[in-house]
Amino acid sequence: MKLYLLAALPLMVPAAVQALDHTFVTSGFEMPESVVVDTARDRLIISNIVGHPAEADGEGYLSLMGPDGTVIDQHWVTGLNAPKGMAILGDELIVTDLTDIHVIDIATGDHVARLTGEGTVFLNDVAAGDDVAYISDMMTHTLWTYADGALTQWMQDETLAHPNGLWVEGDDLIVGSWGAGMKADFTTETPGDLLSIDRETQEISVIAEAVANLDGVVRVGEEFIVNDWLTGEIFTVSPDGDTKRIYQSVPSLADISYGNGVIYMPLMFDGQVTAISYP
Repeated sequence: MKLYLLAALPLMVPAAVQALDHTFVTSGFEMPESVVVDTARDRLIISNIVGHPAEADGEGYLSLMGPDGTVIDQHWVTGLNAPKGMAILGDELIVTDLTDIHVIDIATGDHVARLTGEGTVFLNDVAAGDDVAYISDMMTHTLWTYADGALTQWMQDETLAHPNGLWVEGDDLIVGSWGAGMKADFTTETPGDLLSIDRETQEISVIAEAVANLDGVVRVGEEFIVNDWLTGEIFTVSPDGDTKRIYQSVPSLADISYGNGVIYMPLMFDGQVTAISYP
């Protein structure tokens, strides 16, 4: 997910690399950044930044949508600043919001807690596993954990190269990095890698090198699916690191998710959430 500095990029829709059918296109959102599939309640949760992605303006909110693209509640949770990544952890929804995380009761939408970690700068994605959630701080090469009501720094390593998208895979945490040498326009000297971190030892290994400026990361079957916010491209990455571009969307394609045989895609600058069937 990135900021307005790239708004000058063309927002035309190139031809799809693979013939994937749209299941719906829903408009009316305000800078949607992330989509979470709430399988237990047969719904989707969408974070809306609304204003500037790096400003605490109190205008951000969360929406509820049905899996068919029908809006259930446009303003389900309000009063946030610039909400981005989300993940369901038990009965709680964990939401990143600049330097804070919000803990939301997943059933009612009530605000349970707001936590700030010392030194947090730009919290981005969240992934949940077991009884812990992992949170990426993109600007500080840092990963945090939320567990037992506490937000704690877990590891900091420049190898993470501006970590963004996260996915818990068994004993490992999968990290999509934005790339090393980030410039003022959020391009990078080198594209980001798809990394795997042993959750016990914190050992970092590379699944695929120089894939793209990675945002969302999900697992579908034996492959990971990742996307590039800058270009709108979607890729598959096999366990041995083979990368294949499968779809071309538009710049500002943010934190994708997957469920019900569908890839859900928030288009920040277009104010839309679209869905394509896959495979």
